[in-house]
Amino acid sequence: MYEIEDKQGIEQQPAPSGSRKKDWIKNIAIIFLTIMLILTFFSNTIMNYSLPQVATQYVQQGDISPKVRGTGTAEVEDPYSVSVPNARTISSVNVRVGDEVKKGDVIYELADAESEELKAARQELSEAQSNFEKALFSGELTNEAVERIRNGEYLSEDEMQDRLDSANNAYKNALEADKYAGLAVDKMGESDVSGLGATEAAAVQAQDARKLADAQAYKAETEAALTTATNNRDETIKSIQAELELKSLQKTIDDAKKKVEALEKVEKGAKVKAPISGKITSMTYSVGDTTTSDTPGAVIQESGKGMTVSFTCTKEQAQTLKVGEEAKPQNEWAYSEFSAKLVSITADPGDSAGGRILKFEVDSPDIEAGDTVQLSVGQNSKSYDLVVPNSAIREDNNGKFILIITSRESPLGNRYIATRVDVQVLDSDDMYTAISGSLSGYEYVITTATKPVSAGMQVRLAEDVQQ
Repeated sequence: MYEIEDKQGIEQQPAPSGSRKKDWIKNIAIIFLTIMLILTFFSNTIMNYSLPQVATQYVQQGDISPKVRGTGTAEVEDPYSVSVPNARTISSVNVRVGDEVKKGDVIYELADAESEELKAARQELSEAQSNFEKALFSGELTNEAVERIRNGEYLSEDEMQDRLDSANNAYKNALEADKYAGLAVDKMGESDVSGLGATEAAAVQAQDARKLADAQAYKAETEAALTTATNNRDETIKSIQAELELKSLQKTIDDAKKKVEALEKVEKGAKVKAPISGKITSMTYSVGDTTTSDTPGAVIQESGKGMTVSFTCTKEQAQTLKVGEEAKPQNEWAYSEFSAKLVSITADPGDSAGGRILKFEVDSPDIEAGDTVQLSVGQNSKSYDLVVPNSAIREDNNGKFILIITSRESPLGNRYIATRVDVQVLDSDDMYTAISGSLSGYEYVITTATKPVSAGMQVRLAEDVQQ
């Protein structure tokens, strides 16, 4: 009989050692290849990140505009600052920036209140009046002068001069008389009675004694007159000085009164009005704000006067321009109406290289003071077949060139190589350069790079490649 073969037993028998060895070698090979692929991938990624990253742009047809471009801030030409009373509260604001106003239109209404300025003015008036009273009754003036001054009557300069001259002349005359009286007394000596008898000698001595007494009496009179003249002169001088001081104090009082009256008039139901007709270009205060004397309440652009915009350029750029040239906005679509004219070219004091400041008169209903305005001025543009950004132009000892991007295929993707193309510059402006060379157009040209790039180097492209 045939024996039945136990298949299950056969399957459970161990595989030959040669088969197990082949499987082991296959597994090792798979693992090795996987590791190599991973290492290759990561090494390629690391290498890519170490490469210079470049920004590129098409070489394509375009216009070269040899214009001067710049950006400036719109400013009011000869702005008119509207003054406001100090330390007042704004109760109402009647206009806004951009509004046209006529002379006399109300800009602000002020709350009724006594400002610190008015309080100070009243204090100045009180002090001036007090100083006047003290000087009036200082004792330097006669009662007649006091009464006269209280009635507001002051001596004129001519009257003061006459009084001073009279007092000085009286003093000089008294001094001269006293001098001669003194000399007369000094000349009186002892009586000469030699050779005279007793009776005659006594008569001569008596006569001389009377003369001396008369001379001494006259000297006493001249001394008294000199004292009186001296005192009168001094009192006249003091009186004139006191009156001059009072006259000055009276003027201080009058000025202080006028100031108080003016402030009171302004601060009762006060309104700040437009002093000229024009356009409101700025407003300083809102309702509830407190005004200050050193800050204008508003700025008005006077009717008939425009705004100005200024920016700097190089000396070489300025040499291509002339005063009177028309300028255009770089973003014309932003304005419904626009006109600008170059009005002056001046040296830039802050530029040692000789830069110039261009000033333009600008007129547009869409522009307010403080707006940023971009202008271009200069010759008309020309079209060229090959145009690149200025930053793409390079130069070495062999001349000018550009670096374009060429690609090479590899198992792990495309590789990008910087390739040199020699070019000639045909024209340029502040942004672009027209070139000629071995180019068909629409090549990618390198404009900027994160690291220095030379021909033949591998690079990586920036994600935001411009086209």
